[in-house]
Amino acid sequence: MATTKAKHGRAYLMTSRALGVQEASGLAPVGDGSFLVVDDEHGIFRCSPDGASVQLDAGKGLADLEGIVVTPDGRHAYVVSERDGSIWRFVVEGDGLGAGERLGQLPQLSKKRNQGWEGVAFAPAGTLSEQMTLVAAHQVKPRRIGLFDPETLELHMLLKLPKAARKTIGELNDIAIDADGRILLLSGKSGYIAEMYLGGESLSLARVYSIKTDSDDVPEGISIDAAGRVWICTDGKGMLRELKLEP
Repeated sequence: MATTKAKHGRAYLMTSRALGVQEASGLAPVGDGSFLVVDDEHGIFRCSPDGASVQLDAGKGLADLEGIVVTPDGRHAYVVSERDGSIWRFVVEGDGLGAGERLGQLPQLSKKRNQGWEGVAFAPAGTLSEQMTLVAAHQVKPRRIGLFDPETLELHMLLKLPKAARKTIGELNDIAIDADGRILLLSGKSGYIAEMYLGGESLSLARVYSIKTDSDDVPEGISIDAAGRVWICTDGKGMLRELKLEP
């Protein structure tokens, strides 16, 4: 699937509504149309389909949260803090989160503020590796994709973006991976989603999709639900948008 020039697909807006969290920086579907959402200043929220949001005690006191993902079995939620690369794991309990623990931190690739790890996702076993893998996106300088052990955070692979992607997309804001191993990288400020695949130890760019963005409402989080639907959230107006991506 290697390409020398980015191919463009089409991103159709299917639905749009307010989340109830204005500075949404990451989201994870948890069934019944609800989402767990992180706010980089105020912690973790559960947002219901009617637009109501409830701040969860589990995230209080945590700072600079940028990404969240729920394990495929629905039992745990992983959250990443950009400030120091800390990974927190919480038990999913009913409509909220229970006990949490700090697993450790991802490697520091940049010493500059606001240039760290911004998004996390899970790759199912048999897609990017034989085992289920925690995958994280590093925002800028350098833009990297890291593959980690979900329990120990041991780094298995640190991947550069292919040349076609480096030329096309900007800073990385979040990452999502579907059941077939398709990787979606969100570059909200640039207004792109990049569709990528891992072959061996290198990434290839399949295509890019242009999405709506503006300086007051930047797409910051992306997720794929169990039905394969693509969702993004925005920091500014706090919108939840369902997208349909077509080649």
